[in-house]
Amino acid sequence: MSALCDLKPHVLRYWEQEFPQLKPTTRRGNRRYYQQEDVLLIRKIRDLLYFDGFTIQGAKSKLSDRLFVKEATSLEAIQKAQAELPLTSDNEPSSIPQNLSNFKSQLQEILKVLK
Repeated sequence: MSALCDLKPHVLRYWEQEFPQLKPTTRRGNRRYYQQEDVLLIRKIRDLLYFDGFTIQGAKSKLSDRLFVKEATSLEAIQKAQAELPLTSDNEPSSIPQNLSNFKSQLQEILKVLK
């Protein structure tokens, strides 16, 4: 999860305490399960804090606007985010060898150009 949002796990835990909108499902062993809307919301919080210069209090007030949250977690936002960075961490095992093969052939082409 932290890789999907480009955050460290302890930051996610802190944000869960600070932002009441973040409520991941917890199961045995206190494992957290996030929905796509949660991932989008976490990314939006990250953008507000790290890129837009908001304080935690400012981000809280921005997220208290229901229309803002609805737009941030809309179907269009999910599709846009999925195109930029997958919202799930599932890697298709069958596509990995294909990607490596493609990468290898691209490297070989670069070597030919450099020679």
